[in-house]
Amino acid sequence: MNPPQPPTLPRLILRLLGDPDTRDAQLGDLHEEYAERYAYDPRAARRWYTRQALGSIAPNLGRRASRADRALRSHAAGDGTMTTIWRDLKYALRGARKHPAFTAVVVLTLALGIGANTVIFSAVHGLVLSPFPFPEPDRIVGIGSAHPRLGGDLNFFENLSPLEFVDIRDQTRTLEDVISWDMGNRQITGPEGIPDNVRTGFFWGDPLRTLGMEAHIGRSFGPDELADRDAVMLLSYEFWRDRYGADSTLVGRALIMDEHPHTVVGVLPPGIDIYGMELWTLMSAPPERFDRNRRQFQVMGRIRDGVTLREVNTELAGLAGRTAQEYTSEFEEYEGWVLQAQTWNDVSTQSFRGGVFIVMGAVGFVLLLVCANTANLLLARAQGRRREMAVRTAMGAGRGRLLSQLLTESVTLALLGGILGMALAWIGVEAVDGLLARSGLPVAGRVSVNGPVLAFTAAVAVGAGIIFGLVPAFQTSRTEISETLQSEGKATTSGASRQRLQRGLVGLEVALAFVLLVGGGLLLNSFVRMNAVEPGFQTENVLTMRLTLPRQEYEGQAVPAFFQRLNERLEAVPGVRSVAAGTQFPPMAFSYRRIWHEGADDSEGATLPFSQTTIVSPGYFETLEIPLRVGRTFAVTDEAGSPFVAVLNETAARRFFPGQDPVGRLIQLGSADPEQPSFQVVGVVGDTRNRGLDQDPFPEVFAVHSQIGGIQNQLFVMLRTEVEPSSVLPAVRAAVQELDSDQPVYAIATVEERFAEAAGTRRMTTLFLTLFGVFALALAAVGIYAVVSYTVSERTQEIGLRVALGADGGRVRRLVVRQALMPVVIGAAVGVGLSIPLGMALEQLLFGVSATDPLTLASVATVLVGVAAAASWLPAFRASRLDPVEALRSE
Repeated sequence: MNPPQPPTLPRLILRLLGDPDTRDAQLGDLHEEYAERYAYDPRAARRWYTRQALGSIAPNLGRRASRADRALRSHAAGDGTMTTIWRDLKYALRGARKHPAFTAVVVLTLALGIGANTVIFSAVHGLVLSPFPFPEPDRIVGIGSAHPRLGGDLNFFENLSPLEFVDIRDQTRTLEDVISWDMGNRQITGPEGIPDNVRTGFFWGDPLRTLGMEAHIGRSFGPDELADRDAVMLLSYEFWRDRYGADSTLVGRALIMDEHPHTVVGVLPPGIDIYGMELWTLMSAPPERFDRNRRQFQVMGRIRDGVTLREVNTELAGLAGRTAQEYTSEFEEYEGWVLQAQTWNDVSTQSFRGGVFIVMGAVGFVLLLVCANTANLLLARAQGRRREMAVRTAMGAGRGRLLSQLLTESVTLALLGGILGMALAWIGVEAVDGLLARSGLPVAGRVSVNGPVLAFTAAVAVGAGIIFGLVPAFQTSRTEISETLQSEGKATTSGASRQRLQRGLVGLEVALAFVLLVGGGLLLNSFVRMNAVEPGFQTENVLTMRLTLPRQEYEGQAVPAFFQRLNERLEAVPGVRSVAAGTQFPPMAFSYRRIWHEGADDSEGATLPFSQTTIVSPGYFETLEIPLRVGRTFAVTDEAGSPFVAVLNETAARRFFPGQDPVGRLIQLGSADPEQPSFQVVGVVGDTRNRGLDQDPFPEVFAVHSQIGGIQNQLFVMLRTEVEPSSVLPAVRAAVQELDSDQPVYAIATVEERFAEAAGTRRMTTLFLTLFGVFALALAAVGIYAVVSYTVSERTQEIGLRVALGADGGRVRRLVVRQALMPVVIGAAVGVGLSIPLGMALEQLLFGVSATDPLTLASVATVLVGVAAAASWLPAFRASRLDPVEALRSE
């Protein structure tokens, strides 16, 4: 087994900054100690190594600076380029030490802006741009499909049948190594005899070959194993490490899966996370054994060398057309069938990539605001340096030389802010990674600080230094020598151009803050409205968990009999009010079927009936407290051998039987096959938000588990409690163990937590945009206060003269505040225009709120103007209390 590798970024820091003469020896010593510490506690070892790297930065930089200084001193006399840059840098550092308060404010402001950008870019890079370690990710594609006659959009998740996979594998020439898989939960018993419930993928084909990767240890599936569908398996690296302690001897040994031994042939490379599958094995039956309309599988392929994605999709469109032509008479849903490929990165990130990029754009706005704020501070400081610039100009320094010096100073400040920002980002990245882990979002990558992120931070720091330094540098370098030197050190007015620049930058800050506040306000308003939506049942105090019964032990009626006995035991647990079981529950929606019913319009082009199909135990509706509208729900008399019955939700009743009484009507699940059972509708229940609070209720058909038998062996158990739901979990586990000691429960969560997970992308985007908006508001307030304070100090004589001529304090305050609010109002007006495209970009995340919601726009404008008035009132108040005699003497 390969020795553990230290964290990438700290190792890179040590290699880049270390002394070339001793670097290799030091790295070797650190690596050896890291390996020893890693064996006991990997997390503590990584923290120790990171501290060693961070602690080496200052000494190494000091040594390099001394070496560079000595080299420059030994350089031939003259102002070479490197000498000039070094002098400018030393001058900039002396200036930073000379004004510590100013430097601290600028560096901290920049650190917050650069750090926030680093954290969000880390998320974008780790979750969207490069979530997988595949060597050629753009060549790996997932195949999606859409059935217009079923009213469905393009879908990549459990969307194809085994025979459709065979068509793609055998008939496409633009793809190679096409594989398909289904997912489920299986019971695994290791060498120590303790059972685990493991998320398992069942494959046709060699997935590692498709991904272009080799096993971490061991090997992938062999050709003979693929042909014979042998009982072999691959373990995910994380499962192998966490469950079996990275035991390399596990390869070649057998684990028991559902009472059958499966040989472990290899361990997957680190970082491969496909829908959380921890164990990969081979499908035991060939794809030809399955029905063409059993669509619960996914397909992945590899684009051949020299082929483009467009060419792949052209070929898939032709295949879909041929399939539709051949099979539409038998399967009406094939009419207009669509097949399309997308890169696997796009497929796996499509549910949250829009929100991530919106947050990235927002944090870019924050950085622009930070730059505007810093530029304003530098402009204010530049007034005190006019004499210095005049003297340098008089001594022969050209404008280009002054610009070079001033830009060096601003870039130096930005780099200092970047260093501090990186330190803050390290903390922020850990927080965001933990937040994402708890959010329930289906993310495959990790948020971390690595080489690309480090390069991004350096580029952002330098770019920010140039952006916020250009305007003050140009303004300061335009110095009139005679005017400045003749002032003999007395205060002078900065001039109309500088005041216009300062007010313009304030307006820019307000416009950017307005946009961010509107974005956060729209999402916050939307989130509040969504959470006010009634889910259609009582979500409080409902604990859910899942069990998977092995088919080798539980066949036919043994499955519903087990859950019936379990429900009876759980109902006796103190604090439990009622218990039920079901294949899904709101908002966990993943089982859909074509529906046939009496009077269905099957004419060409008509939308075919399509519905969620949920198999439940009697008491399901009563446990979730879903109200009955018409007829009855399921009873214990609805058992095997009795007539098949079904219950519809209101949306299904309206769509399938518009204007009619659905009770007593017949439906079939799948198609109108005479050999398939017909279900008589016995009742209609109220709608629930079965796909999430932000989605309208979808048609749903319920069947009773006791009549379906052992078709479904994976069910959720739902308990409504009178106490804290988690408090009954030990008793629940004990009840399951009493019935079957080998059956673990998993996927434990409350219904409220499941609804929160369904809104994870919306919630995360709302949180970040709101935080950025508040930060932007604070920056804008600081900028307004600084500019007004500086303006008041420049106008001391003018204000003193006004007071001497009879102006009272109230008039002076109104004058100062009114003039301060002018750029604020203009900036807010610009912000209104900028917020419109932002609202359109957010449209997919909004619920019950328009992209140009007038209430949000008015509220943000009011808050901004109020904050601006408050920020300008204190300097205005001080101005109104000036002693006119002292004010006039000050000049």
